[in-house]
Amino acid sequence: MDRRQFTKLALFSAFLAPLGNSIRAAESDEQRKLGAKAASRQAHKAFMSDPDVKMMGNEKIAMLLYPGFYAPDLINPQFLFTAMMGAEVCLISPTDDLTPVSCGNFSIVPTHRQSECPEKLDILFVPGGASGTLEAMKNKPFIDFIKTRAANARYITSVCTGSLLLGKAGLLKGKKATSHWSTLELLKKFGATPVNERVVWDGNLVTGGGVTAGIDLGLQIVAALRGKEYAEAIQLQAEYDPAPPFNAGSPEKAPAFVRDSVRGMFAPLVLDMEMEI
Repeated sequence: MDRRQFTKLALFSAFLAPLGNSIRAAESDEQRKLGAKAASRQAHKAFMSDPDVKMMGNEKIAMLLYPGFYAPDLINPQFLFTAMMGAEVCLISPTDDLTPVSCGNFSIVPTHRQSECPEKLDILFVPGGASGTLEAMKNKPFIDFIKTRAANARYITSVCTGSLLLGKAGLLKGKKATSHWSTLELLKKFGATPVNERVVWDGNLVTGGGVTAGIDLGLQIVAALRGKEYAEAIQLQAEYDPAPPFNAGSPEKAPAFVRDSVRGMFAPLVLDMEMEI
């Protein structure tokens, strides 16, 4: 082999070396993907074989929309409900069309008209709000719709001031329930017993406190429907491990100045809601 041939071979080998490494890397990546898929199948199989876990279901869930509701009241439990494999989550329009419903600085598009809402529900859910909830309390057709669908619902649920809408529909009489702390005492006017807890169960009535309590409520309902370990798996998926930066999440914990200021800000709305009951 002369020098010219040797030089060509050396150059060609230098070209092939990274190509060979790339092929081996591709093969390695493909093997890793196959291994990951096999591990996933095995994990699903093991989880589904647990007798305390109901992996698949066909729950019918109606989450009611109305102008001015608090989006997190709805979105927090919605995330958990939609994580139940096989469940159908329906976002119900406040009217019989699919016009986007405003909830502050953005809108949510309903998935179902009122006429398309399943008659028999596993979960009927009502979110809360502020002035939007007050207006919904005055909306007789909307309140009648809540009452009608509640008659055949396995669980009747709400978060925050959504419990006032359940009360307006006559669903709280003789029941223990909760609401946002600022409106908790208003529940008495509906014949309910106010309970200052994040989530309150009374038969098939499940009510949650303000906004973030929707996560707790959602997890408890998922556990009731699919098992504790299923709910725990969703909690881990969501990394719901709260560690608030401030210890001011309830009137009992917040500094007096903060508590009294917020209470004062809510006073006109709370009075209007009280007068509407």
